[in-house]
Amino acid sequence: MNKIISLVLFIVIAFSDASNAHVQHYANLNEIKFEIFRNDSKVGYHNIIFSRDKGILTVNNEIEFDIKKLGISFYKYQSKGTEVYDQEGLLFSFNSQTSDNGKIKFCDIKKDKNKKYLINGTHYQGIFEENFVISSYWNHEILKKHTQISGITCRVKKQKVSFVKDEIIKINGASTATSIFDIQGKYLNTQIWYRKSDMAIMKQILNQKGIWRYDLSKIN
Repeated sequence: MNKIISLVLFIVIAFSDASNAHVQHYANLNEIKFEIFRNDSKVGYHNIIFSRDKGILTVNNEIEFDIKKLGISFYKYQSKGTEVYDQEGLLFSFNSQTSDNGKIKFCDIKKDKNKKYLINGTHYQGIFEENFVISSYWNHEILKKHTQISGITCRVKKQKVSFVKDEIIKINGASTATSIFDIQGKYLNTQIWYRKSDMAIMKQILNQKGIWRYDLSKIN
C-alpha cells in the first residue's frame, strides 16, 4: 500500500503544471548542508543557502572537495553557483563558476523578455526553449522533467526518473521517512532520498568515477 501511495505521489509531482512552482514548497527552508564522501572517505562539503526578498528566492550553492592519496592532494574541486527564482517560483537566472582541478568551467542562464532562456556555458551556448530544470537536486521539480541542464557546464542532459521505494533512514540520529528516486541518462546515474513530509532532500548517491555519497549534516 505504501508503494502505491508513493507512486501516486510521484505521478502527481511528475505531471503537475509548472505554474505550481515547486520551489515555493520550500518557503521555510534556510539552509541545507551535506558532507561529501567518495568511496566512504570524507572529501568535502556542499552547502545550500536560501534567501528571500520581496518574493524573489535566491539559492547559493557552494561545493568543495579535495581527494588525497597518502596525505597528498591530487584532485581539488571548487564550485559556486547562484539560482534566482521569480515571484511565480520559476527560474529567472543562474550562474556558476567552477574550478575542476584547475580547469575553469562555467554556466550562465538568463530569461529574456520573451521568456526564452539564453544560455552561455562551457558545453552549451544559445537559446533554449525546452522545458528543463537546473541540476539542483535539492529542488524536487527535477523529478517531473525530461531534461536537466548541468549547473557546472550548461551541458544539456536527457533523463529518466523512476520511483525506487520508500525507506526509513537515520538523519542525525532521528528516523526519517523518505522516498527514493533514481535518475538515469547519459552522464547521469544518481539516487536521491526526499523526506516524505515536505520533499526536502535528505541524501544523494552519485555513481561516477567512484561512489559519491552526500550525507545531510544540517537542515533548517
